Amino acid sequence: MKNKAFTLVELLGVIVVLGIIATITVPIVQKTILESAEDAYEEQIDSFEKAARNYVGSDIYNMTNCKDKVCTVSLKTLQEKGFLPSGDIINPKTDETFNLENTVDITYDGNKFSYSYDKSQDE
Repeated sequence: MKNKAFTLVELLGVIVVLGIIATITVPIVQKTILESAEDAYEEQIDSFEKAARNYVGSDIYNMTNCKDKVCTVSLKTLQEKGFLPSGDIINPKTDETFNLENTVDITYDGNKFSYSYDKSQDE
């Protein structure tokens, strides 16, 4: 009768190969996860700036007093006016909520408005 089992050497060989595959793929997967969190964070910041743009567009005549100076609008105001979703807004990089007192800076140079969110507010 012939024995049809794997030998210990064959099993160890499979374990070594799986270990090598894991050693190669785990850092790649971790890097991909970190990059996607960073991309999601940048998209979130873009949505804040677009919400501020829509806010200014809905109330353009009251915002022209921002000429040659920086005006701000808080995330809380953007939520209250319906330009951002209500509830907590989660930071995809840290999984913590954004402080709703953080602001988007609005500048008007006489021809166009510019919008920027200072990322240092999240540190």
